[in-house]
Amino acid sequence: MTLQQIKYILGVADSGSFNKASEKLFISQPSLTSSVHDAEAELGFQIFNRSSRGVTITERGQDFLLDARDLFKKYEELLKKHCGTEKKTFSVSTLYYAFARKAFVEIVKKYSPQGFDFAFCEKKASDVIADVANETSTIGILYLSDSNREEINKSLNADKLEFHHLTECNAFVYLHKKHPLAKKESISLKELQDYRFITFDTDDVKSFFSDEVISQYGLDKAITVADRATELNLIEQLNGYTFLSGIYGEDSNAGDGSGDSGENFVLIPLQNLDENISHCFELGYITKAGQRMNDISLTYIDVIRRILHIAGFTC
Repeated sequence: MTLQQIKYILGVADSGSFNKASEKLFISQPSLTSSVHDAEAELGFQIFNRSSRGVTITERGQDFLLDARDLFKKYEELLKKHCGTEKKTFSVSTLYYAFARKAFVEIVKKYSPQGFDFAFCEKKASDVIADVANETSTIGILYLSDSNREEINKSLNADKLEFHHLTECNAFVYLHKKHPLAKKESISLKELQDYRFITFDTDDVKSFFSDEVISQYGLDKAITVADRATELNLIEQLNGYTFLSGIYGEDSNAGDGSGDSGENFVLIPLQNLDENISHCFELGYITKAGQRMNDISLTYIDVIRRILHIAGFTC
Protein backbone atom coordinates (compact mmCIF):
# COMPACT_ATOMS: atom_id res chain seq x y z
CA MET A 1 0.00 0.00 0.00
CA THR A 2 1.32 3.44 -0.92
CA LEU A 3 1.13 6.73 0.95
CA GLN A 4 -0.92 8.04 -1.97
CA GLN A 5 -3.53 5.32 -1.35
CA ILE A 6 -3.62 6.24 2.33
CA LYS A 7 -4.15 9.87 1.35
CA TYR A 8 -7.05 8.82 -0.89
CA ILE A 9 -8.61 6.69 1.87
CA LEU A 10 -8.40 9.57 4.35
CA GLY A 11 -9.93 11.87 1.75
CA VAL A 12 -12.92 9.58 1.26
CA ALA A 13 -13.37 9.21 5.03
CA ASP A 14 -13.32 12.99 5.56
CA SER A 15 -15.62 13.75 2.62
CA GLY A 16 -18.16 11.00 3.23
CA SER A 17 -18.34 10.05 -0.44
CA PHE A 18 -16.10 9.10 -3.34
CA ASN A 19 -17.58 11.85 -5.50
CA LYS A 20 -16.76 14.67 -3.06
CA ALA A 21 -13.34 13.20 -2.31
CA SER A 22 -12.43 12.99 -6.00
CA GLU A 23 -13.15 16.70 -6.40
CA LYS A 24 -11.02 17.66 -3.38
CA LEU A 25 -8.17 15.31 -4.37
CA PHE A 26 -8.23 16.32 -8.05
CA ILE A 27 -8.56 12.72 -9.26
CA SER A 28 -11.27 11.07 -11.33
CA GLN A 29 -13.83 9.11 -9.35
CA PRO A 30 -13.17 5.80 -11.18
CA SER A 31 -9.43 6.10 -10.45
CA LEU A 32 -10.09 6.94 -6.81
CA THR A 33 -12.54 4.04 -6.43
CA SER A 34 -10.08 1.63 -8.02
CA SER A 35 -7.20 2.77 -5.83
CA VAL A 36 -9.19 2.39 -2.61
CA HIS A 37 -10.55 -0.97 -3.74
CA ASP A 38 -6.99 -2.22 -4.39
CA ALA A 39 -5.95 -1.05 -0.91
CA GLU A 40 -8.89 -2.88 0.68
CA ALA A 41 -8.00 -6.04 -1.27
CA GLU A 42 -4.43 -5.83 0.01
CA LEU A 43 -5.64 -5.34 3.58
CA GLY A 44 -8.14 -8.16 3.34
CA PHE A 45 -11.12 -6.18 4.69
CA GLN A 46 -13.44 -3.34 3.69
CA ILE A 47 -12.74 0.12 5.06
CA PHE A 48 -15.98 1.56 3.69
CA ASN A 49 -19.55 0.44 3.24
CA ARG A 50 -20.86 1.95 0.01
CA SER A 51 -24.42 3.14 -0.64
CA SER A 52 -26.26 5.63 -2.84
CA ARG A 53 -26.01 8.17 0.01
CA GLY A 54 -22.22 7.95 0.27
CA VAL A 55 -19.99 5.85 2.48
CA THR A 56 -19.85 4.76 6.09
CA ILE A 57 -16.79 3.41 7.83
CA THR A 58 -16.69 -0.23 8.93
CA GLU A 59 -15.62 -1.24 12.42
CA ARG A 60 -12.25 -2.50 11.17
CA GLY A 61 -12.02 0.57 9.00
CA GLN A 62 -12.28 2.80 12.08
CA ASP A 63 -9.24 1.11 13.63
CA PHE A 64 -7.33 1.35 10.36
CA LEU A 65 -8.10 5.06 9.95
CA LEU A 66 -6.73 5.88 13.41
CA ASP A 67 -3.37 4.35 12.50
CA ALA A 68 -3.48 5.74 8.95
CA ARG A 69 -4.03 9.31 10.19
CA ASP A 70 -1.14 8.96 12.61
CA LEU A 71 1.14 7.60 9.89
CA PHE A 72 0.19 10.25 7.34
CA LYS A 73 0.63 13.03 9.90
CA LYS A 74 4.16 11.80 10.64
CA TYR A 75 4.83 11.71 6.89
CA GLU A 76 3.71 15.33 6.50
CA GLU A 77 5.85 16.35 9.49
CA LEU A 78 8.82 14.64 7.86
CA LEU A 79 8.28 16.61 4.67
CA LYS A 80 8.00 19.88 6.56
CA LYS A 81 11.20 19.23 8.46
CA HIS A 82 13.39 18.14 5.58
CA CYS A 83 11.96 19.76 2.44
CA GLY A 84 13.38 23.11 1.39
CA THR A 85 10.03 24.90 1.51
CA GLU A 86 7.02 24.32 3.74
CA LYS A 87 3.60 24.26 2.12
CA LYS A 88 1.42 27.05 3.49
CA THR A 89 -2.23 26.18 3.98
CA PHE A 90 -5.33 27.84 5.40
CA SER A 91 -8.63 26.01 5.74
CA VAL A 92 -11.97 26.71 7.43
CA SER A 93 -14.82 24.41 8.42
CA THR A 94 -18.04 26.14 9.36
CA LEU A 95 -21.78 25.90 9.74
CA TYR A 96 -23.75 27.44 6.85
CA TYR A 97 -22.93 31.13 7.33
CA ALA A 98 -22.73 33.76 4.60
CA PHE A 99 -20.39 35.94 6.68
CA ALA A 100 -17.88 33.07 6.94
CA ARG A 101 -17.85 32.64 3.15
CA LYS A 102 -17.59 36.38 2.58
CA ALA A 103 -14.63 36.70 4.96
CA PHE A 104 -12.92 33.69 3.36
CA VAL A 105 -13.11 35.29 -0.09
CA GLU A 106 -11.37 38.39 1.27
CA ILE A 107 -8.63 36.24 2.77
CA VAL A 108 -8.06 34.35 -0.48
CA LYS A 109 -7.70 37.63 -2.37
CA LYS A 110 -5.25 39.02 0.20
CA TYR A 111 -3.04 35.97 0.70
CA SER A 112 -3.08 34.24 -2.70
CA PRO A 113 0.14 36.00 -3.80
CA GLN A 114 1.91 34.35 -0.85
CA GLY A 115 1.37 30.87 -2.26
CA PHE A 116 -1.22 29.53 0.19
CA ASP A 117 -3.40 26.52 -0.47
CA PHE A 118 -7.00 27.29 0.62
CA ALA A 119 -9.98 25.15 1.58
CA PHE A 120 -13.48 26.08 2.79
CA CYS A 121 -16.08 23.50 3.91
CA GLU A 122 -19.65 23.96 5.18
CA LYS A 123 -20.66 21.14 7.52
CA LYS A 124 -22.69 20.20 10.58
CA ALA A 125 -21.24 20.99 14.01
CA SER A 126 -19.82 17.53 14.76
CA ASP A 127 -17.89 17.53 11.47
CA VAL A 128 -16.60 21.06 12.08
CA ILE A 129 -15.18 19.87 15.40
CA ALA A 130 -13.67 16.76 13.79
CA ASP A 131 -11.97 18.78 11.05
CA VAL A 132 -10.23 21.09 13.53
CA ALA A 133 -9.35 18.17 15.82
CA ASN A 134 -7.60 16.23 13.05
CA GLU A 135 -6.10 19.45 11.63
CA THR A 136 -7.96 19.18 8.34
CA SER A 137 -9.07 22.76 9.07
CA THR A 138 -7.26 25.58 10.83
CA ILE A 139 -10.41 27.20 12.24
CA GLY A 140 -13.96 26.02 12.83
CA ILE A 141 -17.03 28.25 13.21
CA LEU A 142 -20.11 27.15 15.16
CA TYR A 143 -22.45 28.25 17.94
CA LEU A 144 -23.39 27.20 21.45
CA SER A 145 -26.92 27.15 22.86
CA ASP A 146 -28.54 26.09 26.12
CA SER A 147 -29.39 22.77 24.46
CA ASN A 148 -26.07 21.89 22.85
CA ARG A 149 -23.54 23.67 25.07
CA GLU A 150 -22.82 20.73 27.37
CA GLU A 151 -22.42 18.24 24.53
CA ILE A 152 -20.31 20.58 22.37
CA ASN A 153 -18.02 21.53 25.27
CA LYS A 154 -17.57 17.84 26.08
CA SER A 155 -16.46 17.18 22.50
CA LEU A 156 -14.16 20.20 22.49
CA ASN A 157 -12.49 19.14 25.73
CA ALA A 158 -12.05 15.57 24.51
CA ASP A 159 -10.35 16.81 21.33
CA LYS A 160 -8.32 19.50 23.16
CA LEU A 161 -10.00 22.37 21.35
CA GLU A 162 -10.92 25.87 22.53
CA PHE A 163 -14.08 27.89 21.83
CA HIS A 164 -13.59 31.64 21.32
CA HIS A 165 -16.58 33.99 21.66
CA LEU A 166 -17.53 36.26 18.75
CA THR A 167 -21.08 37.51 19.36
CA GLU A 168 -24.60 36.52 20.40
CA CYS A 169 -27.68 36.03 18.25
CA ASN A 170 -31.27 34.78 18.42
CA ALA A 171 -33.33 32.05 16.74
CA PHE A 172 -35.31 32.95 13.62
CA VAL A 173 -37.71 31.18 11.27
CA TYR A 174 -36.48 31.30 7.66
CA LEU A 175 -39.27 31.48 5.02
CA HIS A 176 -39.84 32.41 1.41
CA LYS A 177 -41.42 35.86 1.07
CA LYS A 178 -44.57 34.27 -0.43
CA HIS A 179 -45.09 31.96 2.55
CA PRO A 180 -48.47 32.49 4.30
CA LEU A 181 -46.66 33.44 7.52
CA ALA A 182 -44.10 35.72 5.91
CA LYS A 183 -45.79 38.94 7.03
CA LYS A 184 -45.94 38.09 10.73
CA GLU A 185 -43.78 39.92 13.27
CA SER A 186 -43.02 36.65 15.08
CA ILE A 187 -43.94 32.99 14.64
CA SER A 188 -44.73 30.20 17.11
CA LEU A 189 -44.05 26.48 16.65
CA LYS A 190 -47.80 25.85 16.72
CA GLU A 191 -48.26 28.07 13.66
CA LEU A 192 -45.58 26.07 11.84
CA GLN A 193 -47.19 22.66 12.38
CA ASP A 194 -48.99 22.69 9.01
CA TYR A 195 -45.75 23.31 7.07
CA ARG A 196 -42.71 21.19 6.19
CA PHE A 197 -39.51 21.58 8.18
CA ILE A 198 -36.36 21.50 5.99
CA THR A 199 -32.91 20.98 7.51
CA PHE A 200 -29.33 19.98 6.75
CA ASP A 201 -29.09 17.82 9.84
CA THR A 202 -31.89 16.55 12.07
CA ASP A 203 -29.53 16.50 15.04
CA ASP A 204 -28.92 20.23 14.68
CA VAL A 205 -32.51 21.09 15.67
CA LYS A 206 -31.65 19.82 19.16
CA SER A 207 -29.66 23.03 19.50
CA PHE A 208 -32.99 24.87 19.39
CA PHE A 209 -35.41 22.59 21.24
CA SER A 210 -35.73 19.77 23.76
CA ASP A 211 -36.48 16.20 22.61
CA GLU A 212 -40.01 16.59 23.99
CA VAL A 213 -40.70 19.71 21.91
CA ILE A 214 -39.14 18.13 18.81
CA SER A 215 -41.47 15.16 19.09
CA GLN A 216 -44.56 17.21 20.01
CA TYR A 217 -44.28 19.51 16.99
CA GLY A 218 -43.13 16.89 14.48
CA LEU A 219 -39.67 18.37 14.01
CA ASP A 220 -38.24 14.85 14.00
CA LYS A 221 -40.00 14.29 10.65
CA ALA A 222 -37.96 16.86 8.77
CA ILE A 223 -36.93 16.73 5.12
CA THR A 224 -33.13 16.43 5.29
CA VAL A 225 -31.05 17.89 2.44
CA ALA A 226 -27.36 18.02 1.63
CA ASP A 227 -26.91 21.49 0.13
CA ARG A 228 -28.16 25.06 0.41
CA ALA A 229 -29.66 25.25 -3.10
CA THR A 230 -31.92 22.24 -2.45
CA GLU A 231 -32.99 23.65 0.90
CA LEU A 232 -33.97 27.00 -0.61
CA ASN A 233 -35.86 25.34 -3.45
CA LEU A 234 -37.88 23.17 -1.07
CA ILE A 235 -38.60 26.08 1.26
CA GLU A 236 -40.00 28.00 -1.70
CA GLN A 237 -41.87 25.20 -3.49
CA LEU A 238 -43.36 23.48 -0.41
CA ASN A 239 -44.00 26.54 1.74
CA GLY A 240 -41.35 25.02 3.97
CA TYR A 241 -39.22 26.60 6.66
CA THR A 242 -36.05 26.14 8.63
CA PHE A 243 -34.49 27.63 11.75
CA LEU A 244 -31.47 29.90 11.65
CA SER A 245 -29.51 31.81 14.24
CA GLY A 246 -30.11 35.06 12.38
CA ILE A 247 -26.54 35.92 11.43
CA TYR A 248 -25.63 36.97 7.91
CA GLY A 249 -23.10 39.19 6.28
CA GLU A 250 -23.53 42.73 5.06
CA ASP A 251 -26.47 41.59 2.95
CA SER A 252 -28.76 41.50 5.99
CA ASN A 253 -31.80 40.51 3.90
CA ALA A 254 -30.69 36.89 4.44
CA GLY A 255 -28.79 36.54 1.20
CA ASP A 256 -26.66 33.43 1.49
CA GLY A 257 -24.38 33.81 -1.49
CA SER A 258 -25.72 30.64 -3.14
CA GLY A 259 -27.06 32.37 -6.22
CA ASP A 260 -30.55 32.87 -4.78
CA SER A 261 -31.37 36.46 -4.04
CA GLY A 262 -31.69 37.13 -0.32
CA GLU A 263 -34.62 39.43 -0.94
CA ASN A 264 -36.75 36.37 -1.81
CA PHE A 265 -36.50 35.06 1.76
CA VAL A 266 -37.29 36.51 5.15
CA LEU A 267 -36.15 35.97 8.74
CA ILE A 268 -38.87 36.20 11.39
CA PRO A 269 -38.19 35.93 15.15
CA LEU A 270 -39.19 32.62 16.73
CA GLN A 271 -41.49 32.94 19.73
CA ASN A 272 -40.23 31.29 22.90
CA LEU A 273 -42.36 28.39 24.12
CA ASP A 274 -41.26 29.12 27.66
CA GLU A 275 -39.91 32.45 28.88
CA ASN A 276 -37.47 30.47 31.03
CA ILE A 277 -35.95 28.83 27.92
CA SER A 278 -33.62 31.01 25.92
CA HIS A 279 -33.26 30.88 22.13
CA CYS A 280 -30.08 32.95 22.34
CA PHE A 281 -26.94 31.55 20.74
CA GLU A 282 -23.27 32.26 21.29
CA LEU A 283 -21.41 32.36 17.99
CA GLY A 284 -17.70 31.65 18.06
CA TYR A 285 -14.75 29.88 16.47
CA ILE A 286 -12.70 26.90 17.60
CA THR A 287 -8.98 26.23 17.43
CA LYS A 288 -6.49 23.79 18.89
CA ALA A 289 -6.10 24.46 22.62
CA GLY A 290 -3.01 26.50 23.43
CA GLN A 291 -2.09 26.88 19.77
CA ARG A 292 -0.91 30.32 18.74
CA MET A 293 -2.88 31.65 15.79
CA ASN A 294 -0.84 32.72 12.79
CA ASP A 295 -1.24 35.95 10.88
CA ILE A 296 -3.70 34.66 8.27
CA SER A 297 -5.97 33.14 10.95
CA LEU A 298 -5.98 36.35 12.98
CA THR A 299 -6.78 38.35 9.86
CA TYR A 300 -9.66 36.04 8.99
CA ILE A 301 -11.23 36.51 12.42
CA ASP A 302 -10.71 40.28 12.17
CA VAL A 303 -12.58 40.28 8.83
CA ILE A 304 -15.43 38.27 10.38
CA ARG A 305 -15.69 40.74 13.28
CA ARG A 306 -15.85 43.64 10.81
CA ILE A 307 -18.59 41.97 8.75
CA LEU A 308 -20.63 41.17 11.86
CA HIS A 309 -20.18 44.69 13.16
CA ILE A 310 -21.46 46.15 9.88
CA ALA A 311 -24.45 43.80 10.10
CA GLY A 312 -25.28 45.23 13.54
CA PHE A 313 -23.78 42.64 15.87
CA THR A 314 -21.59 43.47 18.87
CA CYS A 315 -18.28 41.62 18.81
